[in-house]
Amino acid sequence: MVCSPAWATTFIGVLWPLFGPLAAPGLAELVAELQSMPDVEVITYWHPEWPSLVDDINHQSAGTHILVIGYSFGANNAVLVANNTNYIDSIIALQPSIFTSNTPLTGNVGKIVEIYNPNPWMTFGGMGSQKLIGANIEYIVNNNSHLGAPFNLEFRNLVKSEIARLSAEQLPDTAQAQIAKASQPTKPPNSPESPKP
Repeated sequence: MVCSPAWATTFIGVLWPLFGPLAAPGLAELVAELQSMPDVEVITYWHPEWPSLVDDINHQSAGTHILVIGYSFGANNAVLVANNTNYIDSIIALQPSIFTSNTPLTGNVGKIVEIYNPNPWMTFGGMGSQKLIGANIEYIVNNNSHLGAPFNLEFRNLVKSEIARLSAEQLPDTAQAQIAKASQPTKPPNSPESPKP
C-alpha cells in the first residue's frame, strides 16, 4: 500500500541498480516493507530515470521530508538528484559503482551516508567500491558482496532509523506557525472603562 502524496510526511525515492529490481532482490524486499509503513510514500525508479525523481521531489508539498536511497548505479545517480533539487533531507547510498561517473556532491543535503566495500574483488570488480565525493559524507565500510549488500541488517536498520528520525522531526510549516504564534504580543485583558467624571 502506498500513501497518497497529500498525506505522506516522508517521500522516499529509490533508485534501482543496473538491470533494475531483478538484480536487487534484497532491495525489492526492503521496498515492500517500506511501502507498508504509515505516513510514507515510496516510489522506485530505474537508475537512468533520476530526472523523474528530481521532478517528483520538486512537486512535493511543503513540509514533506525527502529520503533518497540508491543502490549501485542508483547510488551514483542519487548525487545527480541532489545536485538538481533545492534540498534533500537524507541520502543513503549503498555500494556505488566505479563503472559510471563519480560526480561531486554539490547539492544541499541534510545528511548523506554511503555504505561501500573498498575491495573490488568482492563486488564484481568494483560494482560496489566507489567512494562518493563531497563534503559531510559519512562513510561506512562493509565487506558484503554486491548482491548481498541490500540484505545487510546494518543497511536496513539505517534506512528504518532514518525514516523514524525524519518522522519525529517537526514539519517546517508547523514549526513556523508555532514560532509566529509565540512571537505575537499578548493582549492585556479587557478591563471595564472607568466612569468619566
